[in-house]
Amino acid sequence: MLTPVPNWWLFGWFAIGIWLWPSLSQAVTLPDNYPRVGNIYLASSITNDEARQLAQWDVVVIGLETQYTNPEAIPLLRALNPDIIILGYIPSEEVSLDNFRINDPDHPLYKIYRPLRNHDDWFLKNTSGDYLNFWPGTRMINVSTRWSTALAKSVSRHVLKKHSQWWDGVYYDNCFNDISWLDGSIDIDGSGTAASSSTADQRWRVGMGTLLKQTAKRNPTKVIVCNSSGDYYTYINGRMFEDFPSANEGQWSGSMQRYADVMQRAQQPRLVIVNTIANTTTSTNYRLMRYNLASALLHDGFASYDQSSFAHHSLWWYDEYGAALGAPLASGYNIQTNASLVKASRGVWRRNFQRGLVLVNSTDQNQRVVLEDGFEKITGTQDTVINNGKLVGSVTLPANDGIILLGRIAQVVNAPYINGTFAKVFSANGKTQRNSFFTYNGTFPGSSTVVQLDDINTSVVADDTYVTVYTNGRQTSRFAPYGEQFTGGVNIDVDRLNGKRKAYRIVTGTKTYGPHVRIFSLRGQATNPGCFPYASDFRGGVNVAVGDVDRNNRGQEIVVAAAKGGGPHIRILDRNCRLLHPGFFAYDASLHSGVVVAVGDVDNDGHDDIVTIPGAGATPYVRIFNYKGQALQPGFYAFSQSDRSGAQVAVSDIDGDGLNELIAMSFGIFNQ
Repeated sequence: MLTPVPNWWLFGWFAIGIWLWPSLSQAVTLPDNYPRVGNIYLASSITNDEARQLAQWDVVVIGLETQYTNPEAIPLLRALNPDIIILGYIPSEEVSLDNFRINDPDHPLYKIYRPLRNHDDWFLKNTSGDYLNFWPGTRMINVSTRWSTALAKSVSRHVLKKHSQWWDGVYYDNCFNDISWLDGSIDIDGSGTAASSSTADQRWRVGMGTLLKQTAKRNPTKVIVCNSSGDYYTYINGRMFEDFPSANEGQWSGSMQRYADVMQRAQQPRLVIVNTIANTTTSTNYRLMRYNLASALLHDGFASYDQSSFAHHSLWWYDEYGAALGAPLASGYNIQTNASLVKASRGVWRRNFQRGLVLVNSTDQNQRVVLEDGFEKITGTQDTVINNGKLVGSVTLPANDGIILLGRIAQVVNAPYINGTFAKVFSANGKTQRNSFFTYNGTFPGSSTVVQLDDINTSVVADDTYVTVYTNGRQTSRFAPYGEQFTGGVNIDVDRLNGKRKAYRIVTGTKTYGPHVRIFSLRGQATNPGCFPYASDFRGGVNVAVGDVDRNNRGQEIVVAAAKGGGPHIRILDRNCRLLHPGFFAYDASLHSGVVVAVGDVDNDGHDDIVTIPGAGATPYVRIFNYKGQALQPGFYAFSQSDRSGAQVAVSDIDGDGLNELIAMSFGIFNQ
């Protein structure tokens, strides 16, 4: 039912009265990471299955009757995505004739439109008394009547306040700036005579302004979004651009200038949905989708791509939507002229983000863009010619196309890595996720073990003897877990061993000599006498990893494996270094290369897993287990089977997309 705004409605500006109006409340928080994506899903009803899919988007617009037709759907959306923004859809100035067939007094649409059954004078008519309509199957309502106040009151009472925890705001469709275009003899005041165009448009704008003002006043913590341009930015948080880039908005350049305008003038938080329609039921016009997404990314709006103005109910999800760009570093700019989007013109545009960039070619010719080093394409499953994961030093963009490029990964975060190793990135089933890289930080010695704790800007580094802690780049502690005479090498993992809100603890093991596990604070103070999970006379050392593998929320566990020369027996200790689980064999008992372990939620199901890889002398075969020692899948070779140089594994969200990856690291970089 959403429709492109005709260009003649966009001319002419009229002040809707001088109201002193405070900024709308910012109770709704917009996501920090990009891309931001939105979905206008106007199906007649929403099933729980559809709600589960919709939870992927950052903002969704759904019929407000959903609170009645399937009251489970909205709480389900919230549970699956606590940060989602949910807006209720309602036309501002028309009513579907089907709504008059609703006779259930508990139905929200019955309550909202009930006053119209007793107020025929609230409908928009011409001087012949004919009802006017703009969309098939609907009847226009005259917003210059008391309908404006009645609708604001009803939406507030029966929707936004009744289910305050469900709805973040309202989407009013078709907040037209004027109305004289609809009919040459509109009886705007019910007098039986036609008003002049200027009078009809003036009264219309005052009525629409009243609706939006009253809605905002009654719901100061909610957001209001319209399908309109700038006359109402005093009262609303943003708008939707439908059929972007639209001829009615001035094609790409005009649409982008209007996009810049709303991002400057609307109330905070500014919420703009940039919607492009495919005009087909198939979802495979990836180029058009990219053009929409990349254009939306030049500002801070939400990209939306679906079937048509007559069918806003698509569940099309794309590889690009899951890209982790992080926060923007600056505004979008024209790489040829350095112009800003306030004066958007056809050209090649770019915006830089923490973890990548976006490019848009709005010209009618192919454009080649030379890049600085350090970018790669998305690895995807849809348009694999574009999303092939390759490293790029330049790209050629077709006309009216866009692309997201990711910055190269350089470090593992929140998990141990060996400084200077060759790293490969996998999913839980062994599929390559990103390009390989070297885990090297020039601040620390090569071959040292490093754990970088991003949330407290702290790095913990272990060498042959010492563990050193750096916070904000400054050394804050240094200690020798096994004495200053020990030179056999220290293994570490660092985590909140005693629970999510507790202090970090450093768990140490030995690379050689006795398999002694110890626990320290970040200041180097021993917090536990430690233990020997294997025979104390075993001289091969012990590898350690920390995580919540037993899922009981009583702190985390320490997973251990014998190091050099040991068998493949995995044991699980509690946070106090006491044996919790007798363990299991990760590989055939005859293997005596030792095993490296890591703990983390590899398959992103909300539960930590145990990841293993044999040490030097064995083939680099990765396996994943649960707490009971049950293999979750067959496993895979992280490197060539001929590489027996030894490897390390880690579980880390290295690209910032909120999902963990499995990283395998090796010094044997040949034949990889």
